[in-house]
Amino acid sequence: MISKIPMVRPPLKTATDWLDSDQPEQVIGLLLKCLHHSLRQAVDEALREHAVGLSFAQFATLMGLLHDPGVTGAQLARRAMVSPQTMNSVLRRLEQDGLITRRPHPESRRADSWFIDTAGKQQLTQARAVGDSVFIRMLTTLGATEVQRLESYLRRCLSALKTSPCLTGQAVNNCKD
Repeated sequence: MISKIPMVRPPLKTATDWLDSDQPEQVIGLLLKCLHHSLRQAVDEALREHAVGLSFAQFATLMGLLHDPGVTGAQLARRAMVSPQTMNSVLRRLEQDGLITRRPHPESRRADSWFIDTAGKQQLTQARAVGDSVFIRMLTTLGATEVQRLESYLRRCLSALKTSPCLTGQAVNNCKD
């Protein structure tokens, strides 16, 4: 009988020891996830500090409606990588606040089409200014050429996967905002 010896991993010395891999394929995805989380948190905090009255999810939803008026909640949920139930609650809150309007979808009796209203556009303008300041802060450690390269690299990675919700049904350039 062969006994199994449990694999013991050395304990992490710091919270970032997992970043010390010499294999980029093991680290890049985690870095992107951490960046997404940190960016979302920083934008949420900045929106609160500036009393904009929107969460990151609401901000992103308004951006989606600005660029793709008449989109369904299911499409927005896929693009935002949240459940339809979560997106439904974001949409209902925005509708309740008078920032968006719901209309029957022209092709599906079961779906609604969503549109940003004038008040939503005004709120979005405030949120974009706050969001832009967070993005600028994030990119200050990079030079102009590095920022252009980073954007190019990220677009190439998205294109390689061809399943990005950001790319589905819209041009790559629309993923900028």
